[in-house]
Amino acid sequence: MRSLRWVHYAVLLAVMAFVTLPNLGTPSFWDVDEGVNAECTREMMEIGTWVVPTFNGELRTAKPVMLYWIQRIAFLAFGISEWSARFPAFLLGLGSVLITYELARRMYGASTGILAGVVLATAIEFCKLSHAATPDAPFIFFTTLTMFLFWIGHENGGRSWFFTASAASGLAMLTKGPAGLALPALIVLVYFAWNRELKRLWDFRLVRGLLLWALVAVPWYGLVIAETRGAYLAFFKDENASRFLSPMEGHRGPVVYYIGALFAFFAPWCVFLIGAIWYGVKDARNAEESNERRAGRFLLCWFTAYLVVFTIAATKLPNYIAPLYPAIAILTARFLVQWACHRVQPVRWVMPLAIASLALIGVVVAVGLLIVGGEIPLDLKGMRIVPGLAKWSFIGVIPIVGAIAMAVYLLKNRRESATVAFAVTAVLFVGFLAAFPAVEVDQLKAPKLLVTDAGVKQPDREIRIASLDYTQPSVTFYAERKVERMLDATAARVFLAMPLPAYLFVPEPVWLAQLAGTVATPHRIVARRYDFYRNCDVLVVANDGARP
Repeated sequence: MRSLRWVHYAVLLAVMAFVTLPNLGTPSFWDVDEGVNAECTREMMEIGTWVVPTFNGELRTAKPVMLYWIQRIAFLAFGISEWSARFPAFLLGLGSVLITYELARRMYGASTGILAGVVLATAIEFCKLSHAATPDAPFIFFTTLTMFLFWIGHENGGRSWFFTASAASGLAMLTKGPAGLALPALIVLVYFAWNRELKRLWDFRLVRGLLLWALVAVPWYGLVIAETRGAYLAFFKDENASRFLSPMEGHRGPVVYYIGALFAFFAPWCVFLIGAIWYGVKDARNAEESNERRAGRFLLCWFTAYLVVFTIAATKLPNYIAPLYPAIAILTARFLVQWACHRVQPVRWVMPLAIASLALIGVVVAVGLLIVGGEIPLDLKGMRIVPGLAKWSFIGVIPIVGAIAMAVYLLKNRRESATVAFAVTAVLFVGFLAAFPAVEVDQLKAPKLLVTDAGVKQPDREIRIASLDYTQPSVTFYAERKVERMLDATAARVFLAMPLPAYLFVPEPVWLAQLAGTVATPHRIVARRYDFYRNCDVLVVANDGARP
């Protein structure tokens, strides 16, 4: 059995490597989040602090410190680059996949474990976050670790989870804040209540566990609040209470927002979502083995807690519910393994509908890439055309071929082969989709190219950089220098009139409407690039002092 486990590890490593590593560091940073996070880490290194996060020379209170610590280690090991900023997401994504495998294996057996790992690795949202220089992959990892340590620690009346899960939850708290404690605590509470075991929480070890959690999580918060004279307390108000109570930055949505997000971002496995939940509920109520019944209840509590809490929250983003993906991956794998072994028999239309839905995903992706690539004319307001995307429309053929293979196996009643065919399809589809279209889009992202073309990365020269109505944080990272924000055209004119070399980043429509012909001092346009974010050309205007 041990050798089989290592074979499974090797398979999951290969799957994660295939869907994540190709072109991991090729695209420039995606603004806003990646640019801010990478620059924050770079600035902390430059200043020599492990405590106070800053961006553009100012205190950053949007996220706790864990991501910056992890990225800093990667920067020290591999140098400062897009690849090294994203590589920790791959490693922690792999960690989440392996923990999910171990949890599913312990609950339901090795077959469910290996399939659960593949499901998680190839779910589009999880794959996307495993590419990203954001706190999401670390948060999913520490949350999944917390849930795993609780499960293995509470079995057979065990109490070690009071300490192990508490420590892991403390690390989650350092990654994204109070959700690292509140959501796992809610899951455990509801799970024990469902099993009529709330008395298991009446234990002095809970107090000790909370003390261990505080020992892990609180010292950094205490230090950063002290060093910033209380300014970092804004994190708890602005990034937690305010986001929960009111939609921030336009991120709002209807009550069914996350239901739609699951069907979109759990693709391609979303075609089994209803079956996975249906039979998960049946397991939780009627499973013959007590352990399987408890497992079903635990996974449903995990899944439902995140879904309900963030549905109530006013600010909505797909990545907010990402920590539930390991739970739904296990439920999906459980359903498919049971189906493949003829232990469950869904109504006759369920699997044909799933196969048709897989083919539909392929059609939508193929047509979507052709439309965005400009091959199928579609005049929509604000639409961005990325010509290079059209050549990757064949990626949509992969699910269609997979659906045909599944249909053939289903007609022959070869359920295990159909399940394997779907898994192979998911790996190929998500792997190609993650690796190549982003590279095409990157050619139309202006910040890195503007910095290079304008030559504003000048570490040994005293220059000034500013922007007017152009706030892409990765400009700060690539220039390795503070970017001043001009509030209006008058401030921009004053900026260009200074005696020091000065470079102004400004969208061309803003330049033409507010500045062209009104700047009295000598100046010239030193760089121009189309910007995918703004859907227009962006200029870098330099004053006379910027001449070499």
